[in-house]
Amino acid sequence: MTKEGIKAVKTPPLGRKPTRSSAFLMRKIHKMKKFISMYLFLIGIFLYGLVNITAFAYQLKEIRVSTLVNLYRIVFILDKPLKKTVKPIIDEKREVIYIPLPLKENFKKSYMSVVLMGNKEGISIFSKNDNLEISKAKLIQSHKTLKLIIPLKEKRKIKFTVVIDPGHGGKDFGAYYYKTKEKNLTLAIAKKLYYLLKKDYRFNVYLTRDKDKFVSLRERQKLASKYKADLFISIHINAYPYDRKVRGTEFYILSDKGKYRKFIDLAVHPKEALNFFSKKTLKENKYKNNIIKNSLEFTQDEGEDFAEILKNVWKKEMNLYLPFRHIYKRSFAVLKVPGVPTILIEVGYLTNPKDLQLLKNEKIQWKIANTIYQAILKYFNLKPCSCFKRSSPARQKGKVK
Repeated sequence: MTKEGIKAVKTPPLGRKPTRSSAFLMRKIHKMKKFISMYLFLIGIFLYGLVNITAFAYQLKEIRVSTLVNLYRIVFILDKPLKKTVKPIIDEKREVIYIPLPLKENFKKSYMSVVLMGNKEGISIFSKNDNLEISKAKLIQSHKTLKLIIPLKEKRKIKFTVVIDPGHGGKDFGAYYYKTKEKNLTLAIAKKLYYLLKKDYRFNVYLTRDKDKFVSLRERQKLASKYKADLFISIHINAYPYDRKVRGTEFYILSDKGKYRKFIDLAVHPKEALNFFSKKTLKENKYKNNIIKNSLEFTQDEGEDFAEILKNVWKKEMNLYLPFRHIYKRSFAVLKVPGVPTILIEVGYLTNPKDLQLLKNEKIQWKIANTIYQAILKYFNLKPCSCFKRSSPARQKGKVK
């Protein structure tokens, strides 16, 4: 005790280790400082990247598309002069031209023969016309202008390619209710749609199967890519045994989840990507991921556009028979074809007696096929074909040669 009767407080000598609580506090402060430093560093990188993109990206002022005697021309007019030479990447397999030109804003524009999509990394040009000689395309650069010149193969009218996919087949029955197999009805409807498109000189049309045989989901994807489809239509019939009152038609298009999964699959597995893209494209390490991403966005966006058109036509032509229900987004395998607009149509419910009776009726099958055909014409901005004026296709049986 001191003279005042109060106990003296002893201070620890210099160099003595701090207590556990103070050491814990010091570690916390140190971690906080590191976190703040890293946070500020990341903000700095983000702001630098933002300034960098703004500084070097271009504003697209105008796009001009025209067809000359033997050439197809796309002109991009920019807001400032080009500082370096731009070399296009041409994928003959997927019929895509990629221009590595960073843009300030995303855009998408559809024309008769091409669909244009642009983002902060570049511009993708997707061909919808098999008469365009994509492999011989040239990019001419001058001041604030880029001119893409694509030769035409020959002097003939545009032809669009449609691949029809009758669901299931062979050992895969699909839904099986009331002694009726889904695979047989999907093939019957698909053949009728095939007949209508085959009679129209403006289309090249293919079936993934023309008889009762098994075709894997992966093979169906490959066929859509092999035939360079401008549209892929998969025909199915739904089933819901838990409530047999459920009936009607549903459309399915590619979901964001499905798009992301397919992107990862193609980016990580080059052998799988070769089914859809050329070796030349996949060697472009700097741009290949953006080309794959744009191709899948094209698949999703165009699939959704076609689904909306089909919905309007269906409500007008078919709602009295098979009422339209909804458009859903799913991750189905047949929807994951990069660079090809895809849709899966569930025509009706096999578990509903009324739907089943209609789906087995040949006249209704022709009406379903004709409704899809009318939507295809609207999607490609085509007028009705004069080839059906002499005789009604409903009176003839569509035979696949």
